Amino acid sequence: MSLIELALPTPDGQRLLRDRHAESVAAISDALGESLGNTSRLQGWQTQYAFEAVVVALGAVRLIKTEDSGLFYFDDATGELQPPDFRIVLRDGTQLLVEVKNVAPTGREAKVRAKDMAAAQAYAQATGGRLLYALFWSGMGMWTLVDPSVFNQVGTQQRLPLGEAIKANEMQELLGDGMLASEPPLTFSVIMDRDKERVVEQLGDGEETRAFTIGGVELLSAGRAITDPGEQNLAWFLMLHSSWIETEEPHFDGQGRLARIDYAYRPYAPDEDAARQIAEQGMAFFGALSTLYTLRFLEAITADDGEVRALREEPEPALLAQLVPESYWDRDDRVLRIWRLRQYSERDAS
Repeated sequence: MSLIELALPTPDGQRLLRDRHAESVAAISDALGESLGNTSRLQGWQTQYAFEAVVVALGAVRLIKTEDSGLFYFDDATGELQPPDFRIVLRDGTQLLVEVKNVAPTGREAKVRAKDMAAAQAYAQATGGRLLYALFWSGMGMWTLVDPSVFNQVGTQQRLPLGEAIKANEMQELLGDGMLASEPPLTFSVIMDRDKERVVEQLGDGEETRAFTIGGVELLSAGRAITDPGEQNLAWFLMLHSSWIETEEPHFDGQGRLARIDYAYRPYAPDEDAARQIAEQGMAFFGALSTLYTLRFLEAITADDGEVRALREEPEPALLAQLVPESYWDRDDRVLRIWRLRQYSERDAS
């Protein structure tokens, strides 16, 4: 009904609403067609829903709801009011108002119209809640959550460079985000049953086609077999959604027969010095939990050719918190050794 109210033009004469069914369908269809044909608008909505899904999956808040839907009325004597995208209630009852912004893949600076920021700040003051900006740096798949005070006004815009956004990021202390790291490589190993190997076709010149039967599979962390189901789930998630690079590595026995195929995932190392540094420190970063989940979310709603398949996917509450539960750190028998690093903004440190 709210869609009909917004889509239909002002009533003409004494026609009843129930008699305007065809007109309602046409109006909604026209508006929907215009929006579906606007790629940048669709990407904006995807980014907004991705942030909501990340917050739900992190599981560190009591509530998140859409704030900017529906009509509202206000006294404009003191200026404009503009509701941000979401209201968030933290575990301690603190209320946040979050405006989500997508930064273009090549962008290294976030830009917000100064008058829009002022209107959002006025709304926050009127309704109670701290205003924050969730900036998605789409070129890196990275989120930063920042206070409006860290922006600098340049003409009619408020601007924030990437480096300053990273230093001011409050995503981790407020929403439970964190950087994960581990020992490389993570490996999915497919083990062959050599007793069932057979020749299918002789090709001549000593070449032949062979059929193999898979005898088993293993997940390994730095060469150690992962058997705990919780650790296996975490390893699968990290392999599938991190930026570590997969390589296929076949292994043969002394008779030249295929023994297993390893699909090894390692961090990108541009040169020998970088690879040596990773080896010396004994760990490499997968990225932030929010980044990993956003990649998963975007894969789910985007077709193989990159076109938009859907705007959202229903998030699984506290999924990321369940992947690395607090009890994980107390165990001495962990095979998948994980480091979790938390960043605190300059604002919090002060």
